[in-house]
Amino acid sequence: MEAEIFKLDDYDRRILYELDKDSRLPLSTLAKRLRRSKPFALFRLKRLEEAKIITQYPAIVDMSCLGYFSFRIYLRFQQMTQKQYAAFIEHIKKLPQVWTLTQLHGKWDLAIFMGTKEPSGVHALWDELMTGYKGQIAAYHFSFYAPIYDFNRTFFLKSLSNAAIATRAYGVGNKMDIDGKTLRILQAYAPNVRQSAMELSRKLGIPPDTIRKRIAWLNEKKIICGYHLGLDIAKLGYTTYRMDLELRSFERKKELFEYCRQHPNIHLVQDTVGHSDFETALVVKDLPHLLMIIDDIQVKFKDAVNSISYFSYAQYHALNYIPG
Repeated sequence: MEAEIFKLDDYDRRILYELDKDSRLPLSTLAKRLRRSKPFALFRLKRLEEAKIITQYPAIVDMSCLGYFSFRIYLRFQQMTQKQYAAFIEHIKKLPQVWTLTQLHGKWDLAIFMGTKEPSGVHALWDELMTGYKGQIAAYHFSFYAPIYDFNRTFFLKSLSNAAIATRAYGVGNKMDIDGKTLRILQAYAPNVRQSAMELSRKLGIPPDTIRKRIAWLNEKKIICGYHLGLDIAKLGYTTYRMDLELRSFERKKELFEYCRQHPNIHLVQDTVGHSDFETALVVKDLPHLLMIIDDIQVKFKDAVNSISYFSYAQYHALNYIPG
């Protein structure tokens, strides 16, 4: 039995659009943009939360500013039972280097996203994988990924005529000195930026004014480089895909980037080293919808794009915004 699809109306669409640009947006400002009262805006926001369309209000943290290098490992398994897979996930997600684990469908079975400050961290994770699971890993691909360009999502809008696109770049910053108190504030604040300074103060035992000043500093220094929404897009009838492009030349790469930035279904571009020439993430209704977008790219960039491959993201087993 298929899950029931949540039907968005124009107010829902506006709320998702405004908060995916900036999830900190005060309720009073959101109400003004809806041209409705604060109680109405709050009711509609709570409705989206209770339906679990909105799952989080996270900050986008540039981990390079904290001295981390970001890596990704794709894995394809062989002769692995569901029980063994579950045990593998539980084991790997406890490792300190691992930020995110994502189940995939297609040419890969799992993506491991990790960050380390030293090469030894990469070796430690790799040794852990190979020591315990080499016989069950049929293939793997290791790559460095940065910078990443995140666009606010607009796939749920009926029209893009008045839609502004925010571009949040991370993996591009220089390492900065950050004291322990500021790091604690960042760790508590990043998963839910709609917490008030008073709420954070009660959790951390730090004065509210200090919290406000430190968060302002994190924004000023671009350690926090943006704010968006956690969305369960499956409840809206959509699926996430990764689309990898192999280029014939890089001459139209900027033009291709702008195409992706303006496309309502594409919300991420990754500039990786060691995998494909140009990587994107997008949300589509179904496979024919994805193939239509691929065909459009191949027609418009036939002199620049050699081939396009894709696979879907199925489930997040772990999702950490900054290390603990």
